[in-house]
Order: sequence, then C-alpha cells, then structure tokens
Amino acid sequence: MNELHEAFIAHLNLHDPNLAHIAKKQGPISIDEPANHFHALCRAIVGQQLSTKAAATIYGRLNDWANEQNGLSPELILSSDPIQIRQLGLSHQKNSYLIALSQAWIEQKTEFADLDSLENEAILNLLCSIKGIGSWTAQMFLIFTLHRSDVFAPNDLGIKKAMEKIYDFTMASNEKSREEFALKWSPYRSLACLHLWKSLEE
Repeated sequence: MNELHEAFIAHLNLHDPNLAHIAKKQGPISIDEPANHFHALCRAIVGQQLSTKAAATIYGRLNDWANEQNGLSPELILSSDPIQIRQLGLSHQKNSYLIALSQAWIEQKTEFADLDSLENEAILNLLCSIKGIGSWTAQMFLIFTLHRSDVFAPNDLGIKKAMEKIYDFTMASNEKSREEFALKWSPYRSLACLHLWKSLEE
C-alpha cells in the first residue's frame, strides 16, 4: 500500500467511512505515467463523445500520420491541410478544436511550458479559454496527465452514477451539492474520483 493511499484511507476513516470501506477493498489505484501534455489534450479532443474504442482508433490514425512527419505538434496541425486531417476520421468541428489548441499552444508558449508549476485553477482557466476544451476535459487532464491529487469532476457521468449508488444523490442532483459533498474528500478528491469510478465495476 503506497503512502498516498494510506493517507487517503486515514482521511476517509475520519470523514467518510462509506468510501473508506470501498477504497480499502479496492486497494491503491495506479495511473499511467504522464503523457506529453499537447498529445494528451489532442487525444482528449479526439475522444469527445466517442466510445473508448472509436477514440483509440482515430487517435491512433492521427498519431501514425503525425509520426510520418516528425511527430504530433502544434506546428504540424497548423501547417496541414484540414481535409487531410479529416480523412483520418476527425470531424470538421474536432479539427477546428485541434487548430484552436495548436494556436493557443504557440501563442501562450510560456504558460503551457509551465503547466506543471501552475495551480489547478489557473490551468482550468487557461484550458477552458480554448475552443473545444470544457471543464470536464480540463479536469481529466489535471487528474490523468498532471496527476493532481485534489480535483473533482462533479458533472462526470460516472461520478454522478457512483454518488447515486453510494450516497443519497440522484442523477438530477445539482452540481453545487455534489461539489459541497466532495469537500470532505479534500485534499484527495482525485483519489476519491478514481475509487468512485472503480466502484461502478463491482
């Protein structure tokens, strides 16, 4: 059992015995090694409103195409024919989102180079200012790419389902009530999300 998980369990024992019981049973949940930041956001855009399998297929095509041209980069996206990118399976809208991300990446080079040192709120504001990136995508980036430990995604479908299953919430419960409830998990809200998602598999 790693130290972060132990600290999380100790916190839950005091503040949320229900989730403590679930998290103890599940054990530590690992996250993949951090990905290239730009690549991770491209993949998130590609995967919007798609099944995991479809998203992986289309992103794989994009990545294979990019690797034939020195790799996926903002410069490659901006210099490429949009028709060529759409032939990989991306919609016109998602292509426009990739272009918006690439433009922002170049225009705000300093901010994006310093993502690891920025506070969560600053990153959320930076990412959500880009066309095609909303709160959910930014929250997933914080959890799975930057490995921030205290991020909560109140409107994630899986989180809503898990909170309905474990607590006195309904799918129609408002965002503010879920956010206020999740404060009891701070400063480990990302870990709480991981265990809530995993609880749906049981």
